[in-house]
Amino acid sequence: MLIPDLKKITKPIWSHKLGYGINQQGWFKLKNPGQATAPEDPRILQKLGIKKEDKILFIAGYYADWASYLAKKGTKVDYSDISRPMVNYVKKNVKTRFNKYICSNYELIPKKEKEYDWTITFEACGSTQGLPIAYLRSLLNNKGGILILFYKTGGHMGGKWRRYPNLVKRLAKIYNTTFSIKQINIIGHKKGGPRTKLPHRIYTIRTNNNARDLAKKDILALTTNKFSKDSLRRLNKVSKLIKKEFLKEIN
Repeated sequence: MLIPDLKKITKPIWSHKLGYGINQQGWFKLKNPGQATAPEDPRILQKLGIKKEDKILFIAGYYADWASYLAKKGTKVDYSDISRPMVNYVKKNVKTRFNKYICSNYELIPKKEKEYDWTITFEACGSTQGLPIAYLRSLLNNKGGILILFYKTGGHMGGKWRRYPNLVKRLAKIYNTTFSIKQINIIGHKKGGPRTKLPHRIYTIRTNNNARDLAKKDILALTTNKFSKDSLRRLNKVSKLIKKEFLKEIN
């Protein structure tokens, strides 16, 4: 039986270079360092389905365009990224102050149940490596997790437009909870361009008491390598979201 191998999953494949992006051809210098889009929408919280005062863990926070705007609109944001140079850059250069600055693999946070209301990210990489584990962890939250993707025909981000919906649908089915997928226009700008309406897809998975309890058991199993039959069965289903190179065989 194949299940996720947390040790392999959390081993970084590459280290981020400040001021550079990466694609299949390798590293390239960014003209405008930042995320693909930056929101400037006064109704952003309503559009994402979150509320003022919600406590947010923003994972793979990158240059913090999205995390900082959500904080400006009244949510309580902890910023995180796996790159120590990126975390230090954001702490020094982004005017918005976050409650915490966390340098961590997103598969390892949050540590506690009900520590946050939401786990949120914008176009995070790792959708066939560690992102499914990060969103399994989002079930520990009070409300769940949200994936945000800038979506334009012919211009979407790699294979994320196919993998994100599969991620939330499968996790919701395994843990007997609900999900939603919606396409909305968010006012903002793209790479320093003019302020305009930009199409985004929002993938939301919501938790509940039962899903939270099951997720807690399965995360503990992954970290201790002590598995019940039920955890093995669920984690085997989770493994369908992850590349085989990041899995291990359990007899």
